[in-house]
Amino acid sequence: MKESLTLQLIAREILVSESHEELAMIVDNLFKRKDSEEYKTSRALYDYCVSCNLGCLTLKLLKLYQSSSNGILRFRSLYQLSQTLTGLRNRKLSLDSLYEIKTLLIPCLTMQETKESDVKILRKIVSCVAYNVVELHKDKWDELGDCILSLASSEEPVKAFHVFIDMPPGYEELIKKFLTIILEKAKEVLLNPEESGVEEWSLALQTVVKLGIQFFNTGMKQDVIKKILRFQLVNIVESAKKLVDNGNEMFLVRVLQDFERFVSRDMNLYKYSEVQCRFVSTFVSQIGKLSEVGTQTNELVTKINMLFTKQQPHETQDHGEEFDRAWYDHLKYLSSLELLKIFASTDLEDRTREMAIRRLEVVLSRHNSKKAKIDISEMRKLQSLLMSFLKEQGVSYSMFQVLGQVVNHVAYEMLVYQGETCYELRDYIASSKTEFQIALYIFQCLTMPLVDDDFVIPVMEKLFPEIITRLDPPTVLLVDNSCWVLVFRGAFCAAIHLIEDPGYAKYVKEIAHKMIDSIRELVEREMEVGIVRRAFRDVETIVKKQLEWYSTSQYRFVKGLLWRLYVLKGMKWESKIVLWRINVIVERGVKEMEKELPENEFDWLNLTTDEDVE
Repeated sequence: MKESLTLQLIAREILVSESHEELAMIVDNLFKRKDSEEYKTSRALYDYCVSCNLGCLTLKLLKLYQSSSNGILRFRSLYQLSQTLTGLRNRKLSLDSLYEIKTLLIPCLTMQETKESDVKILRKIVSCVAYNVVELHKDKWDELGDCILSLASSEEPVKAFHVFIDMPPGYEELIKKFLTIILEKAKEVLLNPEESGVEEWSLALQTVVKLGIQFFNTGMKQDVIKKILRFQLVNIVESAKKLVDNGNEMFLVRVLQDFERFVSRDMNLYKYSEVQCRFVSTFVSQIGKLSEVGTQTNELVTKINMLFTKQQPHETQDHGEEFDRAWYDHLKYLSSLELLKIFASTDLEDRTREMAIRRLEVVLSRHNSKKAKIDISEMRKLQSLLMSFLKEQGVSYSMFQVLGQVVNHVAYEMLVYQGETCYELRDYIASSKTEFQIALYIFQCLTMPLVDDDFVIPVMEKLFPEIITRLDPPTVLLVDNSCWVLVFRGAFCAAIHLIEDPGYAKYVKEIAHKMIDSIRELVEREMEVGIVRRAFRDVETIVKKQLEWYSTSQYRFVKGLLWRLYVLKGMKWESKIVLWRINVIVERGVKEMEKELPENEFDWLNLTTDEDVE
């Protein structure tokens, strides 16, 4: 009881304090692991702040968002506020509080630092505040109309779409402030779907439909409403037809999936009238009437129409999924170093860290494919930090898998384009302290050619004996055989990297023959499903990534290996199809000048004639 009173007093002090430091600390702690003491204490303090004075807390969180230069803290303050207000949507705030909140919210929406990802969260806050003003207090918020007009007239009109589609029922004067410009901007997007992209086109569609919903709420004459919306419907149908004609119906499918979620959420919040239901149904049915659309589109149209024919359950928010979407949107604006530092924050929830490392993998992949540019100095910093994270204990398997891909992207850039070999990575893989499976996984993630003996020899000295031993086929099917599959992949990678140098020919021969013998034994035992096929598919993925640097030696090795696997007695066609696909990939991807078929056992293993090939 005493502790509870103490926390209440602290919460009150935080709310009246001019400083934002205490609240910032609480907000940050709310995103730490839920079993940590920091989280538990901050959760209690935050809940007391909510119960004590929600209006004051709202103001302080908005001010924290405005004043902070920390992007992560800004995101967290907005997200936490949106969750709080959404959960307490029907709690009536005082008009005095609302006046201050409204005054503060508009600059939050319009200031230059506000990104689209922020607006996606802010729109929920605006929705709750507008609902409090217009519905609970029967008051007006003219400044919101001016704000939407300003956003629609800016270089990012999608921000106006975001704010508008979550609005509660408005009044005619409010809607008329931005009606012309928002229809014009929506039309520009709707007429150019492929140029605009799925998300923007989807937002424009939702905006037009939301306008129709709002029109019916304002009491405007129906003939006026129909005249305004008829032209928009024509634009939507024409664009939909163009998408289908161009073989891009999946674009339309994704739009309708978004639209279904939007309508379901909007109906639950604002209880559509019969006229509004009929309007939306008519609108979306026009897309379904296109003769060229496929089954998926028609099924989605039917699914959307069913929303209007059955009683809708009370909307249940999946807060985990909602956070994931908001967090990922925020991550898209961060640099590679910022993403890696989030991953390094071990006090955060694993899901939060995993999303950061996955986003980093995407960023680096775009860099390596020349779709984005990362400065070399930043790459060097990434490389240094990555090596320390590789040694971190307690990283989940799924995170480590992505981390391996990130290591590859950075190592690829440094080795292939900068000519710098990461010997620290070599030492990590070759170290006796590094578990074999971890070392092998990182090694087989490296998709660039490894030609430096100073790198390859220590790594092979560590991995080769274990690869040969662990290539022995598993004896039981109903267990996790992922380790054997990993070893098979690693064996293939080892052979590919060593095949170029005749000095390693005996290593390659032993690996290749052991791979074939293991597959033969598994086939004879009828253990292909889940093991052999999985191993083949993994090799297929590796070949695709390595293909650009394959020379004659790699080409002959892969062809020779495929032939010997393909003719194994008893192998099922499903497995052979994967081998066939690998063969096609190699034939299409390897340069013609490098294609030289192996003529005998010596050729495919790059052996000299005086070496034993038995």
